[in-house]
Order: sequence, then structure tokens, then C-alpha cells
Amino acid sequence: MYRVGVVPIEGFALMSYASVVEPLRAANLLHEKPLYEVINITFLPEGVFSSSGTLVNSDKIVGEVIKLDIVFLVAGGDPFLISDKRLFNWLHRLAKFGTVIGGVSGGPVVLVKAGLMNDRRMTVHWEHAEGLSEISSDILLERSLYVIDRDRITCAGGTAPIDMMLAVISARQGTVFA
Repeated sequence: MYRVGVVPIEGFALMSYASVVEPLRAANLLHEKPLYEVINITFLPEGVFSSSGTLVNSDKIVGEVIKLDIVFLVAGGDPFLISDKRLFNWLHRLAKFGTVIGGVSGGPVVLVKAGLMNDRRMTVHWEHAEGLSEISSDILLERSLYVIDRDRITCAGGTAPIDMMLAVISARQGTVFA
């Protein structure tokens, strides 16, 4: 089973979150046995609210030791305000042990602030592109729906994560299944 962590950050866009998890749910439904385990990881045990007020319950807490194959940060609002050392250290620890790190919508901004995107190709939601180039000169920003560069995956948000997740599923189960 491929373990996918999703870290929705307070004020995240529900569309971006759903566009990450729903293709995995559909893959599990279409296959004879579950292929993907989605684990919601939040800062507080009571979960986190989207920008539209929808509560996503927590399975695990940021900072916990968790074995994941991939983790996606889904951020909305102003991701430039996020400077949580616990989150940054946790992401570095996951990366050190081989977890693929991803960011969706404003999530790539958080990955840049954590120092995880140096010399890597990436994308971000269009409204954050200009601000990103002001905080780091070591990023290779592209205007794409999603970018996969080695063990980092970034995505523009909205419904773009559907395309990104189909690429992830295709890499694991083949294009016909995806």
C-alpha cells in the first residue's frame, strides 16, 4: 500500500485538497484491493478548516514519526506567513528518509521557505509566483499545472492536482489504469 500524507494548512482551498485525494479514492475503488492509504496530517488533533469552513479530521499530527511514501502540503491564503520550525524540521526529516515531498497551490511557497526546493524545477499557484521569486533566487519556477523534479512534486492548485495525481497513479499502475 502506497502511503500518501496530506497536510492541509488552515485556510486551504477545498478544491485543491479534493483534487489530491479523490483520484486516490477512485483508484482504490476501481482496483480489486486498496492501492493508496491517505493520511490527513494536521497541526492540531481536532483537525483543520478549509477556506470554505469544511473540517478535515486529523489522522496524525505534524511532527509525529510517520512512514510515508509521499506527502503533499496544501496551502491557501497567504503561505508566505507560514514559518513553523516544527513543520520545516519534520519535512526535512521525511525527505532525509526518502519521502517524496510535494506542495499544492500555496504549498510550494512553504517548501521554498523550508529550504526544500533549492535548484529544483517547480511551479506554484499563479498568485504566488511573483512573491516567490522575491524570497529565493535558487528556485527554477515554471508556469505549469504541475512539475515533478526527482523527489519533489509541485502543483498550481485548483483542479490541477487531478492531472498531477493521474501522473502519480500512472507511474505506479500504468497509463491504462490511470
